[in-house]
Amino acid sequence: MMKLEINLKQTYGMIKHNLSSEEIADLLSFFVIGDSMILFSFYERNINLFDLSTQKFILERSIFVNSEWVLPWGESIPHWDGPNQTPPAIIWFSASTKEDMIKAIEIDNLFRCVVIKRSESFGEYSNVLFHQEYYSSIDEEEDYDYYLGFTNKDLFFEDTLDKIKKVFKASLIE
Repeated sequence: MMKLEINLKQTYGMIKHNLSSEEIADLLSFFVIGDSMILFSFYERNINLFDLSTQKFILERSIFVNSEWVLPWGESIPHWDGPNQTPPAIIWFSASTKEDMIKAIEIDNLFRCVVIKRSESFGEYSNVLFHQEYYSSIDEEEDYDYYLGFTNKDLFFEDTLDKIKKVFKASLIE
C-alpha cells in the first residue's frame, strides 16, 4: 500500500507522495464529489508548442478561458503578457475519465486544476488542486519530493480523506 503524508498549512493542505500518473489520477478522483468535475489549466499561448493531437485533446475539452489566478498565494513567477502586464489567458479543460486525467497529467506534470459543479460559473469552484515538486536533498542528484496540494481543507476532511485511506496508507503530519 502506497504511503502518503498529509501536511496542513494555514490556507491549504499538501499530500506528499511518490505516485505514478495513474495513481495521481486515482487520488484526484477522490476530490470529485457529486456532480463535480475537474478542470485542468493550460496557458493558451503555449498551445502551438504541442502536437496536433494534444491541441485537439485540450481544445475539445475546453470549458472556460479566463485569466484567473487560483492558487492560494500571489502570482510569483512573471507570466504576464504584453506591455499592459495582463495575465495570460488560461484554458480550463475537463478531464472526466481516468484516461483523460492521466493524459492531462502527462501534458503538464506540475498541473493546476479546479473542482467545480457542472452547472456553475468558474468563480464557484469548490477546490483548487495543484501538483508541485521540491528538492528533497541538497545533493547533486535531482531527487524530488512531489506534493498534491488542495485548498478546501473542510471538504478534504468531510469527503476525501476516508476515500484516500481506503486505497493509500495516509498519515497526518502536524
